[in-house]
Amino acid sequence: MTALIIGTALAVASLCYVLYPLFRTEVATVPRAPRLGKAGPSPTLDALRELEFDRQTGKISDADYVPLKARYTEQALAVMRAGNASVCEKCGPRPEADAEYCSNCGTAVIR
Repeated sequence: MTALIIGTALAVASLCYVLYPLFRTEVATVPRAPRLGKAGPSPTLDALRELEFDRQTGKISDADYVPLKARYTEQALAVMRAGNASVCEKCGPRPEADAEYCSNCGTAVIR
């Protein structure tokens, strides 16, 4: 009888320990990553890395890889040369450093 009570108490304690995180009232928030400017990586460099990974894993053919790599490399170089400025895919570097869209053609800019 004593073993049954001890076993039940241990089972309830273990269940409480496992379920405790589900019933906590405070919520852990993940801070948003800050926008990276001149010192951080750009989405174009991330796209180049992902393109390389897709090619290595066989998800993209060589015929598709070559023009995409040339395009992303050109965009990455334009972003690096522009420094902290925004770069439009069609118009090139833009004078507005914090622009979301190109002031000339209206397309989204690359940072």
